[in-house]
Amino acid sequence: MGSYQGRALHAPDAARRTRRPWRVLARALLVALGVAVLAHVPWGGLRRRFAVVTHVRVEGALYLDANQVFRRAALSRGDDLFRLDLRRARQALLLDSRIASAEVSRRLPRGVRIRIRERVPALLVHHGTPWELDGTGVLLQPLAQGVVADVPMLVGPSFERVPAGTQVASPQVARGLAWSEALSKQVLQLTGQVSELDVSRDDTTGITLLDGTRVLGPAWPPSVRRLSALRVVLADLRQKGTAAEEIDLRFEHQVIVRPLPLPGSEDRKG
Repeated sequence: MGSYQGRALHAPDAARRTRRPWRVLARALLVALGVAVLAHVPWGGLRRRFAVVTHVRVEGALYLDANQVFRRAALSRGDDLFRLDLRRARQALLLDSRIASAEVSRRLPRGVRIRIRERVPALLVHHGTPWELDGTGVLLQPLAQGVVADVPMLVGPSFERVPAGTQVASPQVARGLAWSEALSKQVLQLTGQVSELDVSRDDTTGITLLDGTRVLGPAWPPSVRRLSALRVVLADLRQKGTAAEEIDLRFEHQVIVRPLPLPGSEDRKG
C-alpha cells in the first residue's frame, strides 16, 4: 500500500513557518519593553520604603530580654532587610556568655527571626560577687548586679580572674557539677534543699543544706540508692521535728546522724 502524499499533510507546517518569525519578533519587543520599564523603576526608594526590618521575633529567651537579644545581634529596626549580615549577627550573639547557640534568619516580608538556646545555671561561684556556672562549666556573667539563679554555691575553687564565657574544666568544678546533677535527679529532688557544695577537700564533699545541716559525702556522688537514703533520713527528721547537726553519708551501708545538742546540754556537761 502506498503512503499518503496529499497536500493536507504539509499545509499546517507551511503555515507555522510563515507565522513563527512574527511571534519571535513580538516576544522580543515585549521583553525589550519590560526591560525599559523596569530600568525606570526607583528600586532604591522602594527598598528603603518597603524592604526594611519592622518587626523581630526572638525565640528561646528564658533569662535574657528579647530586646536585649536583638540589640546584642547588632540589628535595629529600619535596617535594609536584604543587606543584613546574618552570619555577623549570629557571631555577635555567640559572644554573649549566656548564649549557647543562635540562628538568625529573615522572615518576609519585613521581619527577622532570632532563635537562641541559653545556658542554664547549675552552680554559683565566687567572682568577687556571685556569678553563675552552667552545666558544662562555662562561667556566666550576671544578668544584673545581684541577680543570680537559685542554685547551690560551689565552695573551693576561685574564679575571680576568669573572664565570662570561659569553660572551666578543673577537677573541683567537675566534682561540683557531678554533685549538682546527681542531686537534681527527678527521683531525689534534693537540689532545692542545698545551699553549698564544698569541694575544697580531695576525699570529701561537704554539703550544706538550707536549714544549716552539714552533710559529709564521698568525693564524687554515690549511687542513687545511697542518695535516696539521705532523702529518707531528711524526711524522717522533718517528720519528727528533730534537727541534725551533721549527717555522714561516706559509708556504703549506713547513714550516721549527729543531732544538734539540746539547749543547756553543754552547761550540764560542764
